[in-house]
Amino acid sequence: MAKVRMGVMSAANIGRKVVIPSILRAENAELVALASSSDAGAAFLRETELAVRLHSSYEALLADPEVDAVYIPLPNHLHNEWSKQAADAGKHVLCEKPAALDAAETADMIEHCVERGVVWMEAFMYRFHPQWETVRRLLAEGAVGELRTVRAVFTFTVRDPANIRRRPEYGGGSLYDVGAYCVNVSRWMLGRPPMSVSGISHASPEGVDEEFLGILDFGSGQSAQFVSSLSQPYRHEVQLLGTEGTITVPQAFVLRSDDVAVEVTDADWETRSVAVAGDDEYRLEVEDFARCVVAGSQPQVVSHEDTLWNMRTIDALYTSAREGRAVRL
Repeated sequence: MAKVRMGVMSAANIGRKVVIPSILRAENAELVALASSSDAGAAFLRETELAVRLHSSYEALLADPEVDAVYIPLPNHLHNEWSKQAADAGKHVLCEKPAALDAAETADMIEHCVERGVVWMEAFMYRFHPQWETVRRLLAEGAVGELRTVRAVFTFTVRDPANIRRRPEYGGGSLYDVGAYCVNVSRWMLGRPPMSVSGISHASPEGVDEEFLGILDFGSGQSAQFVSSLSQPYRHEVQLLGTEGTITVPQAFVLRSDDVAVEVTDADWETRSVAVAGDDEYRLEVEDFARCVVAGSQPQVVSHEDTLWNMRTIDALYTSAREGRAVRL
């Protein structure tokens, strides 16, 4: 089996603690290089005893002829710049969410990558976890009747004012960081973009949206509601409400490999649990990305259209919160 040789751009926590281990477990990818301008990269390689090349700059990583593709976990405001530079160097790109800071920037970045013949994919890892196959099967079987409402919440606490999630100059804010998952799952479950959105934002002292409440109107009586936060306890849950029942996904987005269960409540308030065997959603994401690279095809699970609509929706939510009105898409 052909293996895609991957480099990781920076020694950010998500790369060191989550994605790098998943690359190492992937059947069709291998980690060959890491770029870090700080001591964190060298320290990480010493601790893990990984035999990969360490580059002191992102430019050096992109110049490495042994690297086929890069994973970009950089702060949000750098996704556009380094995705383009990677494409110019002929490297395929797996880029952390959100894709960029707005839909125009995202469209420009994707077009740049496509024109240079490289695969570009946004890293919404939760889409690859098998529990969502179970959820989609239950919906198709009519477990909730007609799906009317998606409710989503993704919150956690970030107190350090220096954290990039609390810095507006880095593209911080709860909507970009965790609300993006809520927007994504709502659109995915309802199968189309919203017609209009409304947003309410509470700003942090640093100037980012510490709390965000969003309402998405999909027409025909279908809607979504979500809450994202950087100041509430850690939780990530999705409810799918229909005319005949409810599906609850208690651990919606960040799962690792533990077994999980999806709860189905019928119209008589009878609840059953549907067990789902655990799997590594990050490894599955890396393997899907690597298959696209080997096949020379752009991603389908998290397609470019999907990415663009997510950013358009986020743009509209920010506009609504800023201007105090509903915004049509």
